Amino acid sequence: MSERNPKLLFDPMKHPEWIPPQTAIWYTNLALETGGYKYPWKSEFEEPRAEMIFANKISSYLSNSSRVLDVGCGHGEFTTAFAHKVKEVIGIDLIEGFISSAKKRNTNDSINFIVVDADQKLPFPDDHFDVVYTKKGPWLYHKGIDEGHRVIKSGGIAMGLYHGGTDGGLRKLFPGLYTPFRDDHVEIIKIECERKLFESSLEKVEIQIIEEVEYLSSPEDVLIKKCFGQNEKLKEIVWRECLNDVEEIFYKNATPKGLKVINYHSLMIGKAI
Repeated sequence: MSERNPKLLFDPMKHPEWIPPQTAIWYTNLALETGGYKYPWKSEFEEPRAEMIFANKISSYLSNSSRVLDVGCGHGEFTTAFAHKVKEVIGIDLIEGFISSAKKRNTNDSINFIVVDADQKLPFPDDHFDVVYTKKGPWLYHKGIDEGHRVIKSGGIAMGLYHGGTDGGLRKLFPGLYTPFRDDHVEIIKIECERKLFESSLEKVEIQIIEEVEYLSSPEDVLIKKCFGQNEKLKEIVWRECLNDVEEIFYKNATPKGLKVINYHSLMIGKAI
């Protein structure tokens, strides 16, 4: 395989079994497979991780009287981190399997997990929450949507952390398996955040683009990351079609820590007026 003309690998996104990520069926598949939104591949991270940065931002707005809403809480692991700091934390998610897992692991009376469709009317009083956040879940402050504004207090903080894709050379190393980003990919992420906050009727507080460094541990982890949330039938096809080539590319380019990649995240913070 030459550097100029790398072999085009099998593209699982073109297979009819491919499930588009972040769709209802994709989340349901995750819940059935793992009981939560958990990354199954092995890797190491350079600190601080994006989720740690986000958790610290959330914590900076909390007090012991705060009421917090986690929108799209998944299996609740992230949600529980704030239980000892606040008066109340409520995690909501549309996927019953996620909420079931969250309830099983919850041992704190200040936390409650509820199955809720965030696109419908929310089962909470007006002006109830001091902080409303989502970690890769639904954003309640799209233009024309009122429920997020109804349940947050005036002066309350709305926050979102979103994954903007993985690169750092990954997409050039594995063409076909991964689709190349545009050269201005990071700028596009920032512009989209600016648009979301502008249309949200929130006062802009902060937008931050986080470049999180991750080291994938093995060739299999390259495939597991790509096939996160997919069914076993498609995974078998991807392994059969790609593993030998991925192994060769991986071992040519891996560091002692593993194969270095960069995960892009966008962090948005707005204040309710």
